[in-house]
Amino acid sequence: MRRILAIETATKVCSVAVADEKEVLGEVSLFIPQVHVERLVIMINNLLESLRLAYHDLDAVAVSTGPGSFTGLRIGLSAAKGIAFGQHKKLISVPTLEALAHHALIYSDCEKIIVPILHARANEFYYSSFSLEDSRLKMRADVKVAEAGQIADEFSADACFVGEGIVEFSKHENVNGKFAINRMKNIPASAKEIAMIAIEKFERGEFADLRTTVPTYIKDFVAVPKEMGKRNSSRKLLEKI
Repeated sequence: MRRILAIETATKVCSVAVADEKEVLGEVSLFIPQVHVERLVIMINNLLESLRLAYHDLDAVAVSTGPGSFTGLRIGLSAAKGIAFGQHKKLISVPTLEALAHHALIYSDCEKIIVPILHARANEFYYSSFSLEDSRLKMRADVKVAEAGQIADEFSADACFVGEGIVEFSKHENVNGKFAINRMKNIPASAKEIAMIAIEKFERGEFADLRTTVPTYIKDFVAVPKEMGKRNSSRKLLEKI
């Protein structure tokens, strides 16, 4: 039976999960910003121990590859690559916005156009769009970054917006004047969704290259003091694995 470890660190949430072909076996999430580098490996080890599994029992490691937090993406991918390389496991890359759109399927009113959205910086947001066809998500547009007003103009009033970016996005007058409250879902990112998408990718043989896979940044990284203090976080994380 396939077992996949999933890692989500692209947003404020630090989340890990283990799933097989049938179900999610376990998930642990921390909704505390900027603890990813300190807590991620501990969370993985604790989850595996609670499930009475070891790293060699896994078949693959899946990771959320962005867009999202520049530091968070580096931390998650570094951990995933370290485990996959050290344990000779497959690596699976899952786009963060696809996972958010997948999460939205639990809502009956998100049945037409689903727009996953994450706050980039200032009044800019990462977003994409998906439609539900034959009970499966189909991407309608590639990942972009734009201001809230531009995004609001792009979609009709029946679109369903999901993701952490909703809090800031909904403050824009062009947004709250056009879309009803029930069309905006503040859904956190989740390793569970990464795991479920990864199971399907595993069955299709869609594996990422350990050497060349990099996060989806979309915009050039601009360092701020908090980020600068974590410049070596990925290296420190790998030393723990």
